[in-house]
Amino acid sequence: MSEPIVTVKDVKFSYPAGVSALHGVSFDIKQGERIALLGPNGSGKSTLILLIAGLLTPKSGEIKVFGQKTTSKDFQKFRSRIGIVFQDPDDQLFTPSVIEDIEYGPKNLKLPDVDVHERSAHVLEKMGIAHLKDRPPHRLSFGEKKKVSLATALVLKPELLILDEPTANLDLVSRRGLIDTLNELSRTGTTIIVSTHDAEAIPELANRIVVISHGEKLVEGKTGEVLQDKKMLEASGLEPPTIVDLFGELKAQGYINEVPLTAAEGKESLLKLLKERRL
Repeated sequence: MSEPIVTVKDVKFSYPAGVSALHGVSFDIKQGERIALLGPNGSGKSTLILLIAGLLTPKSGEIKVFGQKTTSKDFQKFRSRIGIVFQDPDDQLFTPSVIEDIEYGPKNLKLPDVDVHERSAHVLEKMGIAHLKDRPPHRLSFGEKKKVSLATALVLKPELLILDEPTANLDLVSRRGLIDTLNELSRTGTTIIVSTHDAEAIPELANRIVVISHGEKLVEGKTGEVLQDKKMLEASGLEPPTIVDLFGELKAQGYINEVPLTAAEGKESLLKLLKERRL
């Protein structure tokens, strides 16, 4: 069996002010998985992704990415294989124009100019933001900034992509485009970690969930199983997706056998149920 791409083992972390953020969290992530770190604001999940990216150092325990400890000097060599997208795009965009932000990473890796231009042009087209390439990032809408910040990560062709609250404050069109892009990346073998409190988006973003509550791993499991555990979610300050909650009630009353996870699956299930009741 191949080694996990990410190993988190008994990780604890406290901020300088003495605030304890994580209390012995452990889990593994295999290559190609789509993992959601689900938890309410302040649960410690954002701290956890910064630790996985090597931007913070654990107080105790260890994290390995690509088989290398994030605290080792050699880990710097692996950073180019990791893409991270912060919750607030203003934390990520800092140059005078969109194209300069997107080209910054490849140039920093000292890639040939032709590769830098080809990669940048491809990701601009892929994200539908080619028309924004000469615009100053601070003049963009929030949704446009989100797309640009994702493009700055994708241009590096990361093997591991980490996103903090990627669907926050996105309109429906941008949200749909983001989900489609991430799912396409997943099909090419990219490992994706999403930190979020948005349970509604998770069925289309992740096939496994790790629930983080008060700095501890509360539970982990397949997306469908975790999202149907209403009592656990509510105890963690979360709610199941509306579709899961609704059809969970129908299952409890014996109307259906399987609970759909997405709106499309829910529509199909409801039409089937109505058809059966007419016969």
